[in-house]
Amino acid sequence: MSAQFVDRDGDTWTRDPESGEYFNRHVHSGRTLSELRTEWGPLSVREGDSGRLIPEEEHRTTSMIRRIIREELDRRFGPVTS
Repeated sequence: MSAQFVDRDGDTWTRDPESGEYFNRHVHSGRTLSELRTEWGPLSVREGDSGRLIPEEEHRTTSMIRRIIREELDRRFGPVTS
C-alpha cells in the first residue's frame, strides 16, 4: 500500500516510518489510518509511477489482481528478474 493518502479536502497524509502514524502540513499530531477514514471518509491513494489519485478500494483490488497475476506467471514460467 502507498505511504501517501489524500482525503476529500485534498490534503495529503504521509506515513511516518518510525511511528507508523500519518501527518499532513496542517495536522502535526499523528493519526492512524482508521482515524483518517473515520474523520475524512473514503481516502484516495497516490499511485506511485503516475502520481494520479485512485480510490483506496480500487487500489486494493488492483493490487490484489496484480499480485495474483504475478504469482501465477511465476508459477508457470519461473520468477522473472529485471
